[in-house]
Amino acid sequence: MTPHMPVNDLAVVAIVGAVILIIAWYLYQVASRKVGAIRYRIRSIVVGLGVYWLVAYVLAEQGLPLFEAVAVGVLVGLGSAWLLIRPPRTDRRISNAVRRQVIARDLTSKGLKWDPTRHHIDHLVPRSRGGDNSPRNLRVVEKQRNLRKGGKMPGFWDILK
Repeated sequence: MTPHMPVNDLAVVAIVGAVILIIAWYLYQVASRKVGAIRYRIRSIVVGLGVYWLVAYVLAEQGLPLFEAVAVGVLVGLGSAWLLIRPPRTDRRISNAVRRQVIARDLTSKGLKWDPTRHHIDHLVPRSRGGDNSPRNLRVVEKQRNLRKGGKMPGFWDILK
C-alpha cells in the first residue's frame, strides 16, 4: 500500500468498513435475543470436542489406527454432548410481568390502550428460531402485521425500530 492513498481508495475503504460494522451490529442484535440457544450450542461443542480429543488421544496411544481412533472419538464426543448437555427449557407462555412491561413500553408510554382484538405481542427473533421471551425480544404490533410476519427473522430495519 502506498503512503498516499488516492481519495477514491479511501472512500472505498470507509464504505467497506461501515458495511462491515453495520453487518456486525445486526448479527449482535439477533444473537443477543437468542442467548439461551447460543449458550446451549457452545456448551455442546465444548463438551463434544473435549471428549473427542481425549478419547481419540487415548485410543491412538493404545495403538489403534488413527482413522479408527478419530472415528470412535467423534462418535463418543457427539454422544456425550447429546447426553450431558440439556437444551434450555423454554416456556411458550409470556409471563404477566413481562407482558405488562412490554405493553407499558410500547403502548402506554405513547398514550395508547391495549386492545387484544387489535394488538399482538410479537417476538422480533421468533421462538422457532431460538428467540426468547425477554422484553428486549418482544414488542407490541398490530394483529395483521404479526400474522403476516409469521416465523421470519427480523430484517435490518425491524431491529432499528
